Amino acid sequence: PSVIVCAAEASRKAHVDVGYDENKMLVISNGFDLTALNATAEERLSIRLENGITDQEILIGSVGRFNVVKDHPNFVKAAGIVASRYKNVKFLLVGRELTNDNSVLMSLLADTGFSERFILLGERADIPACLKAMDIFCLHSVTEGFPNVLGEAMSMGLPCVTTDVGDASFLIGTTGCVVPSGNPNQLSEGVISLVDIGQDKRVELGAKSKQRIIDEFTMDVTKSK
Repeated sequence: PSVIVCAAEASRKAHVDVGYDENKMLVISNGFDLTALNATAEERLSIRLENGITDQEILIGSVGRFNVVKDHPNFVKAAGIVASRYKNVKFLLVGRELTNDNSVLMSLLADTGFSERFILLGERADIPACLKAMDIFCLHSVTEGFPNVLGEAMSMGLPCVTTDVGDASFLIGTTGCVVPSGNPNQLSEGVISLVDIGQDKRVELGAKSKQRIIDEFTMDVTKSK
């Protein structure tokens, strides 16, 4: 081929490392359709009310199937640390197999001592509404290419904590918190940093996240590159 296109700088590097021709590699990041990534205040309220989340509670969320690469044990352990520090935080997990029928997951939740703080919604078709219900988004994977779900959360104006995998650090820029993968203590510290700054600062940081997507990662911007 004359050109090989990757969706992530991490993918380009991985392919060059195994022998692909660096001169033929081109990175075109995925773009986000902001018209599809929106939800109303009513949708936020509906999901929160349905799951017993009050206005005074901070909802920390995760979206992704139950799979080893998504490293849910990392998120759950970090959440347990956060829960031990704050009484007003809850955790929302959205994705395939994230249900009460998952015995492995339920055991992980029980080990935290705060299983009642976790809300499991399983696979959903209304991801923008689920993101809208959150106050903080967390990407906790052990590996990624270009993490679309992180960009979707940023597009929804959420302050984000992410593990330093794939192009996550490049995507989030200076608008959120980046921590090493596979380290629940540091992941919890990242989440705690966003809890501690307060609601107004979280809204401000979320607005910066969304603006970064608008400036660098919309469909129109990526097409122009």
